[in-house]
Amino acid sequence: MDYRRAAKLFDALGSDVRLRIVDLVSAHKEMCTCELVDMLRMSQANISRHVKVLRDAGVLLDRKVGTMVVLRVDEIAIGAGFRELAELVRGNHARSALEDVQARLRRRCESADGCDAAISSRG
Repeated sequence: MDYRRAAKLFDALGSDVRLRIVDLVSAHKEMCTCELVDMLRMSQANISRHVKVLRDAGVLLDRKVGTMVVLRVDEIAIGAGFRELAELVRGNHARSALEDVQARLRRRCESADGCDAAISSRG
């Protein structure tokens, strides 16, 4: 699991303004940032700042159409993020990492050096 990427995604979604932007863009399939300015009654600079956070986190995709920037929600990226969160909540990532460490220790204990070498290399 890429913890930094997941944290960036959930941090981006941790703002009520950004959640409203995602909701609006998702409902309309695509939206221009100028439409968000009108609908949310916020400055262009403020909308652009929130859109940048969402874009950097992989929540929004954008494309230029003339002088306009058209946004759409990257449902695949959001879905992947929530699947990773579900795995995290179930403990699957940590459990898998622990199993890997235990397997490496077992292999070291089974080697010619025995368990004393495996334990001393951890300290």
